[in-house]
Amino acid sequence: MLTVVIFIFLLSFLTSAASIRFLLARSPKIFQSRSNQQHHIHTGAIPRIGGLGIFISYLCIAVVTLYCFSFDFKVIQTHIAVFFGSFLAFSLGLVDDLFPINARFKLFFQILIALISHQLGLGIYTFTIPFTDSVIEFGLISYFVTIAWFILMMNLINLIDGLDGLAGGIGCMLMVLIAFSEIKSGISLSFIFAIASVGAISGFLCYNFPPARVYMGDSGAYLIGYLIAALSLINSEKGTVVAAMLAPLMALALPIADVLFAMFRRYLSGLPIFRPDKRHIHHRILGTGVSSRKALIILYGISLFALLGAILVFVDRGRYMGLFMGFAFVLVFLCLKGQNVTAASLHFFLSDSLQSRKDIRSALYLKDWFISELARVDSGAHLWSDYHFILKKMGFSRVDFRIQEEHRSFFIPELFDEKNMDVQHQFMYTFPNSNDSQIIFYASKELLSERQFTLICDIAIEAWFKASEIWERQYDSILNFKVVAGDPHDDKSTKSRRLYRPSY
Repeated sequence: MLTVVIFIFLLSFLTSAASIRFLLARSPKIFQSRSNQQHHIHTGAIPRIGGLGIFISYLCIAVVTLYCFSFDFKVIQTHIAVFFGSFLAFSLGLVDDLFPINARFKLFFQILIALISHQLGLGIYTFTIPFTDSVIEFGLISYFVTIAWFILMMNLINLIDGLDGLAGGIGCMLMVLIAFSEIKSGISLSFIFAIASVGAISGFLCYNFPPARVYMGDSGAYLIGYLIAALSLINSEKGTVVAAMLAPLMALALPIADVLFAMFRRYLSGLPIFRPDKRHIHHRILGTGVSSRKALIILYGISLFALLGAILVFVDRGRYMGLFMGFAFVLVFLCLKGQNVTAASLHFFLSDSLQSRKDIRSALYLKDWFISELARVDSGAHLWSDYHFILKKMGFSRVDFRIQEEHRSFFIPELFDEKNMDVQHQFMYTFPNSNDSQIIFYASKELLSERQFTLICDIAIEAWFKASEIWERQYDSILNFKVVAGDPHDDKSTKSRRLYRPSY
């Protein structure tokens, strides 16, 4: 058995690494990452070909396995369904990597993939109550539970892909967990698929470990997430659905908690719950000054601890789970205490969030208005005057903006006292890949709390950042204070230009 495991792992590892190396050397520009975003850690264009390399390796192992091993027809039929569903998930992600798809369309296709998987036999049909022999038949509810499970796993892997090596490493750990749960069954197809996935992801991590040379992209995230969801359900046939689903969720405890807290935090602040930011756990760790590699090792350590708890779900019917959960609770308590998280600090966070919701929503409306005005302005100077307007409405006392050698400033004398800077918040941001463009915000501490000031700065930066992207796309020129827009393309655009009045 050990020889087979080593052979499958090495074959998938080498196939994945070689495929990515080949694609990296010859990948056309269509595989380059999308333009830089203000919340991204990386700058520069990085190929999103990791998912393609993982899938090529996965396909190779599937062909070799069916050729070299003989299994029961029903088992082969089930795993063909796994392969077909994973191909659909990979294809959806690949299309999104090349031609970004609207979030609603992506959700629609994810639901469709989950429904197809359910019809092919990869569904959650029953529920066994723990510590009893009682079994509940889901009936029609099984469709909803199955859809939720597949969508959850595919999107979780995608959401945690915010730090080089993080999503791949955690995905690899989850595949090890699935292989462990199958080890008693010997050389099964599920075991081979899991070991092959470990090898394929490991080959990808050779190029994704900080500093990353490739990303897995949505294609890799959806592929790994789908395989985790599908293989977990196959394992449930040998035990209970509860154990098969609880184990991956426990191993993903850290990213799940991070995503849920981020959504809760954004909701309290009045922000869209899926709006990206730089306040995830990996951003916070990087903010302490540690390197990307050290931050990744810290997160791996936490995930390995959670993986241990997931393994205990399968060991001796979860007899040691109580001891593990108690130990985990103590660790969480000590971490919160070390971060000075108290009842008073939580009360301040909640009250500050609720009080600032209206101002945050207003700032979002101003950002949207500013971006919409881009279709009507005829120069960078006029766009700066509109930006001047929203900065005033957002509550800033002064803003210094530099694009290359050009400087612009705006300030409100009654709110900004240069001799008494202690009463002013200050935040500086350097735009990525923008030829030394920098912006510095100031605001009175009497008007805005520190947290509120940080959020509004982020919205103001996003407004100019998106406007710059749209301007470059439309006029094929870099947005600055002196640039002039191209001629309108039609009569409607011409009328919009004539109606435009800059907001001085």
